[in-house]
Amino acid sequence: MPLSILISAMHGTAHLTKLIAACKQLAPLEIIVISKRALELGSGVRIVLTEAVENLFSWRSEAAKHARGSVLLFLGEEQIDSLSGLQRFLFPILYGNAQVVLPQQDMRHRRMTKPRPIHSFSLLVNNLFGRTDLREASLLDTPHAMTREALSKIGVEQLAQPAQAHKQAVVSGLSITAQTFGTGTEERMFLPQLHGSLLKELSLYEKLVIAEQLDLVSRLPFRGGLSDGGRRRDIAENVSSKNSGMAVTQVGKWPLRRTTLYGGKMVSVIIPALNEAATIQQVIREVLRMDPAEIIVVVNGSVDQTAQLARECGVTTVEFPHALGVDTGRAIGASLSKGDILLFVDADMIMTAHDLYPFVLACEGGVDVALNDVSVFLNQPCADNVFVACRQALNLALNRKDLGIGSLVTVPFALRREAVAPLGWPTLLCPPKAQAAYAQAGVKMELVHQVNSFTSNRIRPEKHFASSGMPPAVEQIAGDHVEALQFLAKER
Repeated sequence: MPLSILISAMHGTAHLTKLIAACKQLAPLEIIVISKRALELGSGVRIVLTEAVENLFSWRSEAAKHARGSVLLFLGEEQIDSLSGLQRFLFPILYGNAQVVLPQQDMRHRRMTKPRPIHSFSLLVNNLFGRTDLREASLLDTPHAMTREALSKIGVEQLAQPAQAHKQAVVSGLSITAQTFGTGTEERMFLPQLHGSLLKELSLYEKLVIAEQLDLVSRLPFRGGLSDGGRRRDIAENVSSKNSGMAVTQVGKWPLRRTTLYGGKMVSVIIPALNEAATIQQVIREVLRMDPAEIIVVVNGSVDQTAQLARECGVTTVEFPHALGVDTGRAIGASLSKGDILLFVDADMIMTAHDLYPFVLACEGGVDVALNDVSVFLNQPCADNVFVACRQALNLALNRKDLGIGSLVTVPFALRREAVAPLGWPTLLCPPKAQAAYAQAGVKMELVHQVNSFTSNRIRPEKHFASSGMPPAVEQIAGDHVEALQFLAKER
């Protein structure tokens, strides 16, 4: 099929000579270079000058308007692509049935290269569209190729908004394949105006890609149409407003105890619990070693002895006859608490006082939201794991690259009442949205300690496994992060 090769020279030209030499060996119908200024690139290359660049990706739309081939190959400025690499990449569309080919890093080379955090967004979006096979592959990246038929379904103008173009390609039912491309050892261009940044900063390129993805997510149905796991938001909101509307049994209102351990500040520990008779007393015993002012166990929907065992430990036990969801339990416990610092733990994870103390200590020292840094316990944070990728995507959208995958989804975490109470405790009903709201309010949020909460998390087959699609727990967490990103887009 006649091939049009479209090359960007909008931010640099050092790559052109080598890249064009490789491209000519493909015997294309044409090579089109989009540039802001006149260039001398020899015969067989057409220069299209443009100044009307609305965003980083507008050149793609401009180039497509001039292309005449049946297949369009888009090449950016990030790296010099070899002839063999281009041939392998184009094979599915030139000799197969693919209508769109996206770049995907070879799994064999992932450990040799640093993961790109912005790929977490693409991984989340592909999961939302039911294309887990594409992993992080997206039209945001180059190279990518498409047939003219695919271009007609996506829309030439839509190419300037590649996140939307990617969605259109998926929902149009086009045959899309992700083709491995590159080993990470290719010659990369020096483009400091696009990619220059410090470790904790977002580069201009990352900011523009995030803005594209955030715009896409904002246009999706609420929560991306994903379930929130039957979370009883209404009950938490009623309890918070002191108008519960249902019977609540609260036993063990022990007087708030004071200790010199936290500089005169009182600590409340919140523990939601559903059928956790096997571990609840061990969890409470570890928490008691920290000498908190109060411990509030929110027992909901339990049919075992969880409530009785909690009461035997002398803590405040709040009982609800119905299952509320763990986040609802946290929001209710926070609404009933009196402490200056709130520490949240789970009833099925036995964590030592040694590991819990740093979170409270951080809040005592002025941190408003103290998070668990679990990145050290994971390999390649955003590789094929939507549960992890959505956390990173949210932190990038918050311009908090330094938080990595730190999240209010993961216990333990601690909050300083003075900083977050004005935003309302029902905010905790959707932890990622709470994290977004706290960041928007300018609270001090930090990773303060490392506790492996993964290996101690009890496997629940009904939540953690599915014969098809996302498991319920993953669907709820992905939906929570979409809700947070939609909140963030609306606030902006």
